[in-house]
Amino acid sequence: MAQTITSLSLTVSDDIKILQKIAKAVTATIGFKPFHATRLTTCAMELARNVIEHGQGGHARLSLHEPRGGAVVLRLAFADQGSGIDDLDAAMAGREPYAHGEGMGLGLAGARRMADNFQIETGSTGTLIKADFAAPIDSADIAQCAEAAGNRCDEILMREGNADRRIRQLESDLTARDLTIGEVHHRTANNLTMIGSLVRMEQRRAQTDEAKGVLSSLGIRIESMARTHKLLQSGDTESVRPLTYLQQISALAESFNRSDLIVHVDVNADDTPIPARLALDLGLITGELITNAYKHAFADRSEGRIAISMSTEGETITYRFSDDGIGLAPGQQPERSGSLGWRMIRATVSSNLGHLNVSGENGLMVEMTFPVIG
Repeated sequence: MAQTITSLSLTVSDDIKILQKIAKAVTATIGFKPFHATRLTTCAMELARNVIEHGQGGHARLSLHEPRGGAVVLRLAFADQGSGIDDLDAAMAGREPYAHGEGMGLGLAGARRMADNFQIETGSTGTLIKADFAAPIDSADIAQCAEAAGNRCDEILMREGNADRRIRQLESDLTARDLTIGEVHHRTANNLTMIGSLVRMEQRRAQTDEAKGVLSSLGIRIESMARTHKLLQSGDTESVRPLTYLQQISALAESFNRSDLIVHVDVNADDTPIPARLALDLGLITGELITNAYKHAFADRSEGRIAISMSTEGETITYRFSDDGIGLAPGQQPERSGSLGWRMIRATVSSNLGHLNVSGENGLMVEMTFPVIG
């Protein structure tokens, strides 16, 4: 069981001050003793500093979890979009570069000592850190405490911005939401579908391979968003069942690509719903990866194979994409390229507090993991 308290983007040093206020408010609401509250707040500030100074910015999320067979924990999760930590052992031992900066100089080693449990995943696509602190509440109170702490955080976030304007906008949005949300989804889906049809027509008229490729990528992105809006309109507005959705996105991606190449796309997913926002993001990513495979993976071939899978186990959602194409040349890192597609993928994984791994030994394999958050 997991419940989100709040999320915060980390891009400038002032965000650390906001996170400090949020951490103090959350620990006070949940009932942490002063010593433990100080320890958690200090850890949060140090990890946030690392994200901004070393990780090119990222996101933080505070949530309550009940590990299997364990007590309730307050989890600090931090994801950045940096190039990873070259020498993780050195960083965890308190050596350069993560031990120094404008903050308290505690580094990852100091942050790990403060947490009751500390996990880190790092690679060329970024770093994901989870720091758990034993929370003084019972599992039956998780939802109530998360809501109360989240309300405190909302107050802080509004106060730090233009509070009057944000409050008026929220009041207006809440009043109109129940009456308009269905119509918004309906009109958005219809408009996106129409735009996607126009893009497809222009793709057929295009004279150059470059123009066809650009229109193909654009069409897939538009149609992916349209599919998500239709699913949200017809069912639960908070979640999407991934199997049918990914099958639809895969079929759309195929329709925009080379007619002289036959690619067999196998999609497998369990029946566990995933958050609507994550579904939309993964739809865009799936279309992007299939398009890239058509462009690069099957050179001088008339046939290929792609496998897409998604599963939810415990508190982790795992998405995997693979093809049987030419793979990657030694040292090639497409996930660190400056292309729009891979920049979008990196940003998407980071914003969802996920982690990305890419391998090119036997074709291309892209694996992403995301936390299951209520």
